[in-house]
Amino acid sequence: MSSIPLVLLVDDKPDNLDLLVNYLAECGLELKVATDGEQGLELAAEYVPDLILLDVMMPGLNGYEVCDRLRNMPTTRHCPVIFMSALNDTDSKVRGFDAGAVDFISKPFQRPEVLARIQAHLTISQQKQQLRLKNQQLVQLNKELQEQVNKRQQVEHALQLADERLSALSRQEAEHWGIDAFVGDSRVVVELLEEVRNLQQAPDTNVLVLGESGTGKELVSRAIHFGSKRKLSAFVAVNCSAIPAELADAEFFGHVKGAYTGATSDRSGYFVQADGGTLFLDEIGDMPIHLQAKLLRVLEDGIVTPVGGRQSRRVNVRIVAATNADISDKIRKQAFRQDLYFRLAGYQIQLPPLRERLSDIPLLVDHFLTSLGRQMGKDYPTLTPQALQALQQYHYPGNVRELKNLIEYALIASRGRPIGAHHLRFVDLSAEQSAVDLPYHEPAKPHSNTESAETLLMNYANNTGRIDNTTAQALLRVDHGRASYLLKKLYKDGKLQKQGQRRWAFYIPA
Repeated sequence: MSSIPLVLLVDDKPDNLDLLVNYLAECGLELKVATDGEQGLELAAEYVPDLILLDVMMPGLNGYEVCDRLRNMPTTRHCPVIFMSALNDTDSKVRGFDAGAVDFISKPFQRPEVLARIQAHLTISQQKQQLRLKNQQLVQLNKELQEQVNKRQQVEHALQLADERLSALSRQEAEHWGIDAFVGDSRVVVELLEEVRNLQQAPDTNVLVLGESGTGKELVSRAIHFGSKRKLSAFVAVNCSAIPAELADAEFFGHVKGAYTGATSDRSGYFVQADGGTLFLDEIGDMPIHLQAKLLRVLEDGIVTPVGGRQSRRVNVRIVAATNADISDKIRKQAFRQDLYFRLAGYQIQLPPLRERLSDIPLLVDHFLTSLGRQMGKDYPTLTPQALQALQQYHYPGNVRELKNLIEYALIASRGRPIGAHHLRFVDLSAEQSAVDLPYHEPAKPHSNTESAETLLMNYANNTGRIDNTTAQALLRVDHGRASYLLKKLYKDGKLQKQGQRRWAFYIPA
């Protein structure tokens, strides 16, 4: 409804229209008049009045028919209609109300009655229109609230999925790096995942990630970043041991043009590149001591100044540092600043070596078979029970990275056939570890009888699918030369086949 109400008068008698116009002249209303039903319908459709005074008895379309059509027009169905008629019988009034009228004014007109009824129904109409508007607003608000509820449910569902395997982006990072240390259901992995989730919710806490080589320190660091609110900003990874000492300042803090020979333009350092995000400092234990002091200063005040520059800049960077070094030992030897350690280790997380989560090996093997097999175009690669047993008995000095490499090599070596134990290329398998892990015919004393020793070696090779010099030494409790002699003898006798050369050599049953 506009600020000035619009009233449409429909009557075939000009005298009635003149009288009504005079009554309403000083009421602050905008008036439109029509002298028949057809014209009334046209004006109603064009202007959509706030109130219609409609004569009942007219030539052509009478008032009942006009009112019925108004109710069937989308734009006028809510327009209140007051009938004007000299008919005062009950049947005529009931018929008018059935047609959709809201009131009846009897002729001849009485000015106070006409004004009172018009004002009353304009007020009612205005209130109804406001109510319809509020209902529309409530419908829209309810729709928006429902959308928020749906979004919240989606977020909760996403969080539930994240609880099972962190965030989807973290999983993509894991696949990209090929070290999915989150595969597994052992207690240590469950606890690790819980720690990572908690760190994702503390985006301003610096983290020190400790663990042996190949345990997935960078993967954990990326997961901490991409699962936090900093994920929309950069994750900058820096290998501290690979930066030349003379360039370290410029690499970390940037430089201005002409700061030194070769500085042909301004360059942002790692801190500026990671502003708002995460700076991952790998091998932090190898950072030069002089650079440690400068790093500490930035961590304390958040201000970096480029080499050769005078204008400083404040940065907001989360530091996630990682090392496989013994930081405590380096601190004792004064090779690492203790105050820097405390700044970096707002929270310290220790990654377990694979030998402490051997129950996860079947899941890890299945993961690498699937992902690597897909990359190589091999459908559903399989592993023999003997190969899986050999994998479960190995001590993995290279941790998950080494397991991944073992599976990758075996997929290539097996040429599409099931992977057997002889396809596994173990490295750094010491005699001491072999003596502990080998399940077959562990002897109580060294074998000196050649025939008995050969039988033992052949039994082991037939059971596992492969044997090498280190394994033979552990199995027979003999030195390298004796083991080499026996293996070469079995090879010359046609009982074993040799694979590989020198330190990579091993034998499989002929």
